[in-house]
Amino acid sequence: MSQNNDKRRVIHLCIFVAVILMVMSFGSRANTVETLDKSDQVTIKTWLSDPNKTKENKDKKAPTYAVNQQIILYIEVVTPRWFTGGTRIAPIEIPNVVAKQRNQLATNFTERRNGATWTHQRWEVTLYPQVEGNFVVPPTAVKVQVSRENSGNVSGVLYTEPQRFTAITPSGLLNDDSEWVSGRDFSVEQEWDKSNDDLKAGDAITRTITIKGSDTLAMLIPELIKQTSTANYQTYSQPNQLDDSQTRGDYLSERKESVVYVLQNGGEVAFPAINLTWWDTDAQELKTIALDGQSFSVSHTVSSWLHQYWQWLVILMSTAVVILFSVIKTIRYYQTHPLPAWLIYSKAVNKQEWGTVRVLLYRTLRMKNKTLELKYCHSTSDWQQDSSTFQTREITKKISSRLWKRISSPTNRLSSLFSMWKPKAVFPQFNQLRRKYVKNQENQHKRKD
Repeated sequence: MSQNNDKRRVIHLCIFVAVILMVMSFGSRANTVETLDKSDQVTIKTWLSDPNKTKENKDKKAPTYAVNQQIILYIEVVTPRWFTGGTRIAPIEIPNVVAKQRNQLATNFTERRNGATWTHQRWEVTLYPQVEGNFVVPPTAVKVQVSRENSGNVSGVLYTEPQRFTAITPSGLLNDDSEWVSGRDFSVEQEWDKSNDDLKAGDAITRTITIKGSDTLAMLIPELIKQTSTANYQTYSQPNQLDDSQTRGDYLSERKESVVYVLQNGGEVAFPAINLTWWDTDAQELKTIALDGQSFSVSHTVSSWLHQYWQWLVILMSTAVVILFSVIKTIRYYQTHPLPAWLIYSKAVNKQEWGTVRVLLYRTLRMKNKTLELKYCHSTSDWQQDSSTFQTREITKKISSRLWKRISSPTNRLSSLFSMWKPKAVFPQFNQLRRKYVKNQENQHKRKD
């Protein structure tokens, strides 16, 4: 039992010594970092890129940027020794601001100061404000590890000073509904790819647009191809390809959009033009890049033709059925009834059966005008001349047609319209007697003269 107790005491003593050593080690390391920071041996400073593109923004006032403009937050750590471990910058979170550390490598350089060599490590974090307003970059934790003066390493966390800036809408031509992006050197290219050289309904056309620009993010470039479908085509979007890169201090972004148009009908199919609006941060002006639309000639298939014109086909077939039904009913009607007078008259004129023509004309004259003499039907000189020619000279087709039209049709369209709504006479025989009496009186006057 005594031996077991001795072993336990030894184990407990070892554990106690190990804990004491660990606490002393962490405490000495923390104290060493504080000592370096307070003695100005490890320093950290931060600033924002100047919107006027100078080296540093030394103005005490908050700089002003455009909405969506790239802002670079510089974080520089300086030590008279050297860095022995990777520097880590905590994520930056600001409402309505996109923050991203695009360059994962720092810029390292040295300088001589009072005979000593100081090592600089400069980091960059890009910021993109999304709305107007005043913003504050909060103190950011930066974990560093440097060599100790005597031996070993020391690590700790330093905090940057807060930075303030303002974002505004750069142009009065822009509003909340506008889609635009800020940056430099934007370019847009487009390609058209057809599934067949001779397009038919059911084929596909692929439209690909590539947007390139500097000092922006691919995710901030607005979507140019809208999801619109018409009766002539259906739109199917492909996943957008976003690429952000950094080359020799320049931040480059590329967005590629691809849309497949599946043709539904034949004919001429037109695709709309596309515009990219962007704010040039170098020239400080609003610019627009325009891409022309394009038209394609598409041939019909049987199914697409029926699909496009089925309404007209229904109307045409319905009309044909109505006409056929009317013709059948008309034929059956005139099998038991006499033909219309105008049809019998036209046949007689074409066959030059002038006796039948006279009979039909005078019969219509008596029915329409209640008279037996052509000259009393109208008093115009043309009528008197035609009626005289019809009675005394050789009859012609033109004169026969003119007389029939004047007798069978009203004097004008307006009078025919009024006659349809004119109430019928209660005693039509009185009107006939009155007209006979008037004619007799006229004849008596003429004989006296």
